[in-house]
Amino acid sequence: MKENLHRYRLAGISGGLMLAAGQFVGPLCLLQAVALLPLMLLVLRERRKLPVLLAGFYMGIAYTLPQMIYLCMPVVVTVILLLWLMMLLTLLCVAVAVFLPRHPVFGPLAIGAVWYILDWINYTAVPIWGMAQSFSRSWTAYPFAIQFISITSVTGVLLVIGAAQGFVAWQIVFPQQRRQPAIAMITLFAIILVINSIVWYQKPVNSLRVAAAGWVFDDKHSEIDPHKTEGFKKLFEIPAKEAAAQGARIFNTGEMGFYIAAHERDEWMQRFSTVAKETGMWLVVGYFNLGEDENRVFFMNPQGSIVHEYTKTYKTPLEPGKKGNGDLKTIDVDGVTVGAMICHDDNYSKMTRTYGKLKADIVLCPTMDWRTVNTAHLQAVRARAIECNIAIARGADCGTSAAISNRGTVLAKKNHYTQGPGFVIADLPIRNGKTLFARFGHWPSLIISLMLVLMAVRVRFSGVGKD
Repeated sequence: MKENLHRYRLAGISGGLMLAAGQFVGPLCLLQAVALLPLMLLVLRERRKLPVLLAGFYMGIAYTLPQMIYLCMPVVVTVILLLWLMMLLTLLCVAVAVFLPRHPVFGPLAIGAVWYILDWINYTAVPIWGMAQSFSRSWTAYPFAIQFISITSVTGVLLVIGAAQGFVAWQIVFPQQRRQPAIAMITLFAIILVINSIVWYQKPVNSLRVAAAGWVFDDKHSEIDPHKTEGFKKLFEIPAKEAAAQGARIFNTGEMGFYIAAHERDEWMQRFSTVAKETGMWLVVGYFNLGEDENRVFFMNPQGSIVHEYTKTYKTPLEPGKKGNGDLKTIDVDGVTVGAMICHDDNYSKMTRTYGKLKADIVLCPTMDWRTVNTAHLQAVRARAIECNIAIARGADCGTSAAISNRGTVLAKKNHYTQGPGFVIADLPIRNGKTLFARFGHWPSLIISLMLVLMAVRVRFSGVGKD
């Protein structure tokens, strides 16, 4: 008995660690494609349900605790996420025990569907970090493989890999019944391949050269103060002129790159206006408005006039400042539709889908990331680009400045923690069309997932399948 329980513990621990590996090192997301397999094999061979709860408990700890320790989150946030994610993974393991043994096709599909629903609940019911909490965010390491998320959102990856592991488990344990799960798996991957190919190979209709600049300026790292004359020149003015010389039409900086008081505003805007006029570029600058207590970004045209300002809508836990109203607008730059949001905003599909509906071509996203969350946030924002067919440029005041195509590929990046201040520049491709996810959100995939679960329930209670 103890030996059997040890196997379930090991299945849970190994599964949790494999699920978490890609969240640290993106390419290791491939391990998620086999993370549930040890537990599935035990379930099909032994048909025991109670030990699955033990496996889920250990899977939740192994997945969550290393990430919480690494990310150095506040204690309250750590405890909430630890308990929450443990519960979700335990429910996933229960779904494996309930559905997998009943049918070689509907069982695996139901597991993938349950995983989709649980992940959606994950960042909807307790949206501390929004879609950055998704189990599947690290799959952006292989953008060609996940172009179908323009239909399903990045959560659709879980439906696919959950079902695929179930098909494989059936073929291993019951080789005499491998025909049905094999055909189902081949069909599933064929559909995914067709969608990926259609989306990936759509040709750009235009492009716009954009630069994104950043530096590190916080309580622990003060390379140079951007508020002093020398700092402004080194971090902003000189890079802007260099970017303009390389053909950039937009120069974007990080979140709260500047702190501007009410009595200093005219002086600061004159500085920016001078740079805009001299370079002939649009400036999209993140700053903190001390007078209004708001985290903002402004659009300044090449004539030196501000044409739009936006206030951050979604704040991270314990973040100071007033919340914006989510009023998103677009600006025309050389015939290209451009929008902006700020840092944590990109973790919420409500924001990115709005720009998808507005047919934005490029979204600028001033960002501020602490060192340990840097990788996770960059993984998540790449998924946003694919889901809504938008190219993204993000200057970073702390973190990584990057230019990301609407296919989720990183065209250029600079980690300011390791590479110092500077900017990246890239020609961001423009591809026309709204994605299905931008139009309808999660609802079509959620409805399909619920239907798959109901079909599996019907099969289970009808007695069809292997007992």
